[in-house]
Amino acid sequence: MLKTMAYKDPVAAAAQKYKPIQSAVPGTTLGPIQIEAFLGGGKLYDTPGVHLHHRQAAVIHADDLPSLAPQSRLKGRCFPANDTDVGLSGNTLFWGGLVRIDVVKALPRTRLTFYGPKKLSINMVPTTEADEFYKREVGVMLTPPTGQERAEGWCGLQGVRELQIKYEELDRPASDIAISGLGWIAVEPLGVPSSDPDSSVEEEDGDSGELHLRVHVPKPVEVFVRAPLPVGKAASQWYRYQELTEVEEELRPKWHY
Repeated sequence: MLKTMAYKDPVAAAAQKYKPIQSAVPGTTLGPIQIEAFLGGGKLYDTPGVHLHHRQAAVIHADDLPSLAPQSRLKGRCFPANDTDVGLSGNTLFWGGLVRIDVVKALPRTRLTFYGPKKLSINMVPTTEADEFYKREVGVMLTPPTGQERAEGWCGLQGVRELQIKYEELDRPASDIAISGLGWIAVEPLGVPSSDPDSSVEEEDGDSGELHLRVHVPKPVEVFVRAPLPVGKAASQWYRYQELTEVEEELRPKWHY
C-alpha cells in the first residue's frame, strides 16, 4: 500500500523506510502502529492480526508456520495428472501432514486440483493402506508437523467431514473444498482429458451425478464447500456470474456507511 501511495505522495515514499515487520508467526504486531503516510497529515495504522482458532495456523507448531505462507503466485497441482491412467476412486491423497482426502466414489476421469503452499507435498496411496502410511510418514514425508519430536506431540487428523458433491455439468468444476488457513481443492468431475471421444458420454450415463469424498483435518480446522473460483484462462469457458440468492443475501455481512 505504501509503495502504491508513494507514486503520488512523498510522505508515503519516506514512510516505506519505517514500515512494520512482517512475519508468518502470529503476534508480531502487539499493538496499533501509527505510520505517517499522508501529505495532508492523516495517519495510517497497522493493527494486530486476529487469531482464528479454526485455521491451520492455530494448530501447528510456530516453527512450521512459514511453510504455510505463500512465497509466490499460486499454481494448481492436479491429481491425477493428464499423462496417467490412475483413477482416484479407492485412493487417499495426503496434503502434507495436515489434510487427508479419501476418494470413496468418483468418475474414472475425476480430477482434484490443489491450490496452496508449494512446500506441502501431495502423496496418493490406496485407502486401505492410508492409516499405516500416515502413521509411518507423518513428520518425515508428510510435513508439517516436521520432525519426530513434533510428530509425537501432534494432535492428528481427528476432524472428519463427509462430502456428497453433486454436479450438473461435466464441463466445469463441481465445487471447491476450502481448508481454512491453508488453501482449496477444485473438484472436476471430468477434469482429466480422454483420448476416447465416447468416454464422457458413457461416464455421464453410468453415474448418479454425485461424488463422495471424506476429508480429515486436525480439530477444530474448518472444511467448507463453495462454488468454484474461476482460476486461469480456461475458466472463461465455463464461468457464469450468478446473482446471490435471498438466503445468501441474508447471510452476507452488512456494510454501514
